[in-house]
Amino acid sequence: MLVVPTARPRLLLEFLEQWRPWPWDAAIVVEDGPEVTIDEEALAALADGRAIELYSWAEIEAELPAPWIISKQDSAIRAFGFWKAWQQGAEVIFTLDDDCHRIGDGFVDAHLENLARTPVWQSTVPGLRVRGLPYRNLGKLDNVAVSIGLWVGNPDLDAVQTLANGITAADVELVAAVQTRVLPSEQYFPISGMNLAFRRDVACLMYYPPMGLNSPYARFDDIWCGLVMQRVCRHLRLPIVCGHPLVEHRRASDPFANLEKEGPGLGANERMWELVDAIELRQETPLACMREMGAGLERSADGDEYVGLWGRAILEWCELFGQAE
Repeated sequence: MLVVPTARPRLLLEFLEQWRPWPWDAAIVVEDGPEVTIDEEALAALADGRAIELYSWAEIEAELPAPWIISKQDSAIRAFGFWKAWQQGAEVIFTLDDDCHRIGDGFVDAHLENLARTPVWQSTVPGLRVRGLPYRNLGKLDNVAVSIGLWVGNPDLDAVQTLANGITAADVELVAAVQTRVLPSEQYFPISGMNLAFRRDVACLMYYPPMGLNSPYARFDDIWCGLVMQRVCRHLRLPIVCGHPLVEHRRASDPFANLEKEGPGLGANERMWELVDAIELRQETPLACMREMGAGLERSADGDEYVGLWGRAILEWCELFGQAE
Protein backbone atom coordinates (compact mmCIF):
# COMPACT_ATOMS: atom_id res chain seq x y z
CA MET A 1 0.00 0.00 0.00
CA LEU A 2 1.28 3.46 -0.92
CA VAL A 3 1.22 6.45 1.47
CA VAL A 4 1.56 9.97 0.04
CA PRO A 5 1.45 13.23 2.02
CA THR A 6 0.45 16.36 0.15
CA ALA A 7 -0.35 20.02 0.66
CA ARG A 8 -0.74 20.52 -3.09
CA PRO A 9 -3.88 18.85 -4.47
CA ARG A 10 -3.17 19.88 -8.07
CA LEU A 11 0.34 18.44 -7.90
CA LEU A 12 -1.00 15.26 -6.36
CA LEU A 13 -3.31 14.68 -9.32
CA GLU A 14 -0.37 15.14 -11.71
CA PHE A 15 1.64 12.69 -9.60
CA LEU A 16 -1.06 10.02 -9.66
CA GLU A 17 -1.62 10.50 -13.39
CA GLN A 18 2.08 10.07 -14.12
CA TRP A 19 2.23 6.81 -12.14
CA ARG A 20 -0.65 5.14 -14.07
CA PRO A 21 -1.14 2.25 -14.20
CA TRP A 22 -0.49 2.19 -10.47
CA PRO A 23 1.97 -0.52 -9.42
CA TRP A 24 0.56 -0.63 -5.88
CA ASP A 25 -2.66 -2.32 -4.76
CA ALA A 26 -4.10 0.63 -2.85
CA ALA A 27 -3.14 4.14 -1.79
CA ILE A 28 -3.58 6.45 1.19
CA VAL A 29 -3.32 10.22 0.72
CA VAL A 30 -2.84 12.40 3.80
CA GLU A 31 -3.69 16.01 2.94
CA ASP A 32 -1.88 18.48 5.17
CA GLY A 33 -4.83 20.78 5.81
CA PRO A 34 -7.94 21.16 7.98
CA GLU A 35 -10.10 19.08 5.63
CA VAL A 36 -9.89 17.12 2.40
CA THR A 37 -10.05 19.42 -0.62
CA ILE A 38 -8.83 17.01 -3.26
CA ASP A 39 -11.30 16.39 -6.09
CA GLU A 40 -12.55 12.91 -5.24
CA GLU A 41 -14.13 12.36 -8.66
CA ALA A 42 -10.83 13.18 -10.36
CA LEU A 43 -9.07 10.78 -8.01
CA ALA A 44 -11.55 8.00 -8.72
CA ALA A 45 -10.98 8.46 -12.45
CA LEU A 46 -7.23 8.05 -11.93
CA ALA A 47 -7.51 5.07 -9.60
CA ASP A 48 -8.61 2.57 -12.30
CA GLY A 49 -10.59 0.66 -9.71
CA ARG A 50 -7.83 0.64 -7.08
CA ALA A 51 -8.74 1.65 -3.54
CA ILE A 52 -7.68 5.15 -2.51
CA GLU A 53 -8.39 6.73 0.86
CA LEU A 54 -8.20 10.42 1.78
CA TYR A 55 -7.39 11.84 5.20
CA SER A 56 -6.74 15.30 6.63
CA TRP A 57 -6.39 17.00 10.01
CA ALA A 58 -10.09 16.39 10.62
CA GLU A 59 -9.76 12.60 10.36
CA ILE A 60 -6.59 12.59 12.47
CA GLU A 61 -8.40 14.51 15.23
CA ALA A 62 -11.38 12.17 15.03
CA GLU A 63 -9.52 8.85 14.98
CA LEU A 64 -6.59 9.24 17.36
CA PRO A 65 -6.79 9.41 21.16
CA ALA A 66 -3.70 11.67 21.11
CA PRO A 67 -3.85 13.48 17.75
CA TRP A 68 -1.10 15.89 18.79
CA ILE A 69 1.53 13.26 17.98
CA ILE A 70 0.90 13.71 14.24
CA SER A 71 2.62 16.78 12.79
CA LYS A 72 0.93 19.49 10.76
CA GLN A 73 2.51 21.63 8.04
CA ASP A 74 5.33 19.14 7.57
CA SER A 75 5.79 15.92 5.63
CA ALA A 76 5.83 14.12 9.00
CA ILE A 77 2.04 14.00 8.67
CA ARG A 78 2.59 10.87 6.55
CA ALA A 79 3.05 8.89 9.79
CA PHE A 80 -0.74 8.83 10.14
CA GLY A 81 -0.90 7.12 6.74
CA PHE A 82 1.63 4.53 7.91
CA TRP A 83 -0.57 3.67 10.85
CA LYS A 84 -3.69 3.45 8.68
CA ALA A 85 -1.90 1.15 6.23
CA TRP A 86 -0.74 -1.05 9.11
CA GLN A 87 -4.23 -1.01 10.62
CA GLN A 88 -5.65 -2.28 7.33
CA GLY A 89 -3.23 -5.18 7.16
CA ALA A 90 -0.72 -3.97 4.56
CA GLU A 91 2.24 -6.37 4.47
CA VAL A 92 4.53 -3.84 2.79
CA ILE A 93 4.09 -0.07 3.05
CA PHE A 94 5.55 2.23 0.40
CA THR A 95 5.83 6.00 0.60
CA LEU A 96 6.64 8.65 -2.00
CA ASP A 97 6.62 12.43 -2.05
CA ASP A 98 4.07 13.95 -4.42
CA ASP A 99 6.82 15.33 -6.70
CA CYS A 100 8.56 11.99 -7.25
CA HIS A 101 7.83 10.50 -10.65
CA ARG A 102 8.30 7.12 -12.23
CA ILE A 103 11.53 6.10 -13.97
CA GLY A 104 10.53 3.13 -16.11
CA ASP A 105 8.77 0.16 -14.57
CA GLY A 106 9.61 -1.97 -11.59
CA PHE A 107 9.23 0.44 -8.67
CA VAL A 108 7.27 -1.97 -6.47
CA ASP A 109 9.12 -5.05 -7.72
CA ALA A 110 12.51 -3.51 -6.91
CA HIS A 111 11.50 -2.65 -3.35
CA LEU A 112 10.03 -6.13 -2.87
CA GLU A 113 13.21 -7.65 -4.29
CA ASN A 114 15.24 -5.69 -1.74
CA LEU A 115 13.03 -6.83 1.13
CA ALA A 116 12.80 -10.49 0.12
CA ARG A 117 15.79 -11.41 -2.03
CA THR A 118 18.82 -9.34 -1.04
CA PRO A 119 21.81 -11.73 -1.24
CA VAL A 120 23.92 -12.64 1.77
CA TRP A 121 27.08 -12.16 -0.32
CA GLN A 122 28.29 -8.99 -2.01
CA SER A 123 31.49 -8.02 -3.73
CA THR A 124 34.06 -5.87 -1.96
CA VAL A 125 34.27 -3.80 -5.16
CA PRO A 126 30.81 -2.70 -6.42
CA GLY A 127 30.26 -3.79 -10.01
CA LEU A 128 33.28 -6.10 -10.09
CA ARG A 129 33.14 -9.86 -9.52
CA VAL A 130 36.14 -10.31 -7.23
CA ARG A 131 37.77 -13.65 -6.51
CA GLY A 132 35.88 -15.83 -4.05
CA LEU A 133 32.39 -14.52 -4.74
CA PRO A 134 30.09 -17.52 -5.23
CA TYR A 135 28.59 -17.82 -8.70
CA ARG A 136 25.30 -19.49 -7.84
CA ASN A 137 24.81 -19.75 -4.11
CA LEU A 138 24.75 -16.14 -2.90
CA GLY A 139 22.09 -16.91 -0.29
CA LYS A 140 19.22 -14.61 0.71
CA LEU A 141 18.76 -12.34 3.72
CA ASP A 142 15.37 -13.26 5.13
CA ASN A 143 14.99 -10.34 7.54
CA VAL A 144 15.51 -7.10 5.59
CA ALA A 145 13.23 -4.58 7.28
CA VAL A 146 13.51 -1.40 5.23
CA SER A 147 14.28 -0.60 1.58
CA ILE A 148 15.45 2.96 0.86
CA GLY A 149 15.10 4.03 -2.75
CA LEU A 150 17.01 6.99 -4.19
CA TRP A 151 16.26 9.84 -6.62
CA VAL A 152 17.62 11.67 -9.60
CA GLY A 153 16.76 15.13 -10.91
CA ASN A 154 16.98 17.14 -7.70
CA PRO A 155 19.13 15.45 -5.04
CA ASP A 156 17.87 15.57 -1.47
CA LEU A 157 20.40 18.13 -0.21
CA ASP A 158 20.05 20.49 2.74
CA ALA A 159 19.82 24.24 2.27
CA VAL A 160 23.41 24.97 3.31
CA GLN A 161 24.81 22.51 0.79
CA THR A 162 22.49 23.73 -1.97
CA LEU A 163 23.35 27.40 -1.42
CA ALA A 164 27.09 26.75 -1.05
CA ASN A 165 27.63 24.44 -3.99
CA GLY A 166 24.40 24.19 -5.96
CA ILE A 167 23.24 21.02 -7.69
CA THR A 168 25.48 19.72 -10.45
CA ALA A 169 25.12 17.11 -13.17
CA ALA A 170 27.80 15.14 -11.34
CA ASP A 171 25.55 14.93 -8.26
CA VAL A 172 22.75 13.41 -10.33
CA GLU A 173 25.11 11.02 -12.12
CA LEU A 174 26.59 9.92 -8.80
CA VAL A 175 23.17 8.95 -7.42
CA ALA A 176 22.17 7.20 -10.64
CA ALA A 177 25.33 5.09 -10.50
CA VAL A 178 24.75 3.88 -6.94
CA GLN A 179 24.13 0.17 -6.62
CA THR A 180 21.77 -1.37 -4.10
CA ARG A 181 23.63 -2.38 -0.97
CA VAL A 182 23.07 -3.34 2.66
CA LEU A 183 23.95 -0.41 4.86
CA PRO A 184 26.36 -0.95 7.77
CA SER A 185 24.50 -1.52 11.03
CA GLU A 186 27.15 0.20 13.16
CA GLN A 187 26.91 3.52 11.32
CA TYR A 188 24.10 6.04 11.05
CA PHE A 189 22.99 7.46 7.71
CA PRO A 190 20.37 10.05 6.72
CA ILE A 191 17.10 8.49 5.58
CA SER A 192 15.00 10.37 3.05
CA GLY A 193 11.26 9.73 3.16
CA MET A 194 10.81 10.53 -0.53
CA ASN A 195 11.11 6.90 -1.69
CA LEU A 196 10.84 4.21 0.93
CA ALA A 197 9.35 0.78 1.64
CA PHE A 198 9.18 -1.23 4.83
CA ARG A 199 7.67 -4.40 6.22
CA ARG A 200 4.54 -4.42 8.32
CA ASP A 201 6.32 -5.65 11.44
CA VAL A 202 8.51 -2.54 11.63
CA ALA A 203 5.74 0.00 10.89
CA CYS A 204 5.78 0.87 14.59
CA LEU A 205 9.36 2.15 14.15
CA MET A 206 8.38 4.59 11.39
CA TYR A 207 7.25 7.44 13.60
CA TYR A 208 8.08 10.88 12.25
CA PRO A 209 8.65 13.12 15.31
CA PRO A 210 6.86 16.43 15.96
CA MET A 211 7.76 18.94 13.25
CA GLY A 212 6.30 21.98 11.56
CA LEU A 213 3.35 23.69 13.23
CA ASN A 214 3.99 24.43 16.94
CA SER A 215 7.41 22.75 16.77
CA PRO A 216 10.81 24.46 16.96
CA TYR A 217 12.05 22.24 14.14
CA ALA A 218 11.17 21.37 10.55
CA ARG A 219 12.59 19.19 7.76
CA PHE A 220 14.30 16.77 10.14
CA ASP A 221 11.29 14.47 10.40
CA ASP A 222 12.58 11.60 8.26
CA ILE A 223 16.15 12.10 9.50
CA TRP A 224 15.26 11.73 13.18
CA CYS A 225 12.74 8.99 12.51
CA GLY A 226 15.60 7.21 10.78
CA LEU A 227 17.84 7.51 13.85
CA VAL A 228 15.37 5.67 16.05
CA MET A 229 14.55 3.10 13.38
CA GLN A 230 18.24 2.39 12.77
CA ARG A 231 18.99 2.09 16.48
CA VAL A 232 16.28 -0.55 16.91
CA CYS A 233 17.18 -2.39 13.70
CA ARG A 234 20.80 -2.58 14.83
CA HIS A 235 19.74 -4.06 18.16
CA LEU A 236 17.42 -6.60 16.52
CA ARG A 237 19.88 -7.34 13.68
CA LEU A 238 17.42 -6.30 10.97
CA PRO A 239 19.20 -5.22 7.76
CA ILE A 240 18.40 -2.00 5.89
CA VAL A 241 18.95 -1.83 2.12
CA CYS A 242 19.57 1.33 0.07
CA GLY A 243 19.80 2.05 -3.66
CA HIS A 244 17.22 1.09 -6.28
CA PRO A 245 14.51 1.73 -7.27
CA LEU A 246 15.19 5.27 -8.44
CA VAL A 247 12.54 7.93 -8.91
CA GLU A 248 12.76 11.34 -10.53
CA HIS A 249 12.49 14.12 -7.99
CA ARG A 250 10.88 16.85 -10.06
CA ARG A 251 10.45 19.83 -7.79
CA ALA A 252 13.41 21.70 -6.29
CA SER A 253 12.28 23.58 -3.20
CA ASP A 254 13.47 27.11 -2.41
CA PRO A 255 16.83 26.81 -0.59
CA PHE A 256 16.34 30.12 1.22
CA ALA A 257 12.96 29.00 2.56
CA ASN A 258 14.53 25.66 3.48
CA LEU A 259 17.40 27.40 5.30
CA GLU A 260 14.91 29.28 7.46
CA LYS A 261 13.11 26.04 8.27
CA GLU A 262 16.25 23.95 8.80
CA GLY A 263 18.22 26.54 10.76
CA PRO A 264 16.95 25.74 14.28
CA GLY A 265 17.50 22.02 13.73
CA LEU A 266 21.07 22.17 12.46
CA GLY A 267 22.59 22.44 15.92
CA ALA A 268 20.18 19.91 17.42
CA ASN A 269 21.04 17.43 14.68
CA GLU A 270 24.68 17.47 15.81
CA ARG A 271 23.75 15.90 19.13
CA MET A 272 20.37 14.21 18.58
CA TRP A 273 21.95 11.03 17.25
CA GLU A 274 24.06 10.71 20.40
CA LEU A 275 20.94 10.79 22.60
CA VAL A 276 19.36 8.06 20.50
CA ASP A 277 22.56 6.02 20.37
CA ALA A 278 22.96 6.08 24.15
CA ILE A 279 19.57 4.50 24.88
CA GLU A 280 20.02 0.93 26.04
CA LEU A 281 17.74 -1.64 24.46
CA ARG A 282 16.95 -5.03 26.01
CA GLN A 283 13.69 -6.10 24.41
CA GLU A 284 13.30 -8.50 21.49
CA THR A 285 10.47 -7.11 19.32
CA PRO A 286 10.25 -3.86 17.33
CA LEU A 287 7.29 -2.56 19.35
CA ALA A 288 8.84 -3.34 22.73
CA CYS A 289 12.09 -1.70 21.63
CA MET A 290 10.18 1.34 20.38
CA ARG A 291 8.65 1.69 23.83
CA GLU A 292 12.14 1.57 25.30
CA MET A 293 13.19 4.31 22.88
CA GLY A 294 10.28 6.52 23.91
CA ALA A 295 10.91 6.04 27.61
CA GLY A 296 14.65 6.52 27.10
CA LEU A 297 14.21 9.81 25.26
CA GLU A 298 11.83 11.06 27.93
CA ARG A 299 14.36 10.20 30.66
CA SER A 300 17.31 11.70 28.82
CA ALA A 301 15.59 15.01 27.98
CA ASP A 302 17.47 16.82 30.79
CA GLY A 303 15.39 19.96 30.47
CA ASP A 304 15.06 19.80 26.68
CA GLU A 305 11.30 20.13 26.21
CA TYR A 306 11.42 18.89 22.64
CA VAL A 307 13.25 15.65 23.46
CA GLY A 308 10.83 14.95 26.30
CA LEU A 309 7.88 15.62 23.98
CA TRP A 310 9.35 13.32 21.35
CA GLY A 311 9.70 10.54 23.91
CA ARG A 312 6.10 10.94 25.07
CA ALA A 313 4.90 11.06 21.49
CA ILE A 314 6.65 7.76 20.73
CA LEU A 315 4.94 6.13 23.71
CA GLU A 316 1.54 7.39 22.53
CA TRP A 317 2.36 6.16 19.00
CA CYS A 318 3.17 2.72 20.38
CA GLU A 319 -0.29 2.55 21.95
CA LEU A 320 -1.75 2.57 18.43
CA PHE A 321 0.09 -0.70 17.75
CA GLY A 322 -0.57 -2.19 21.18
CA GLN A 323 -2.71 -5.06 19.93
CA ALA A 324 0.34 -6.40 18.06
CA GLU A 325 1.74 -7.82 21.28
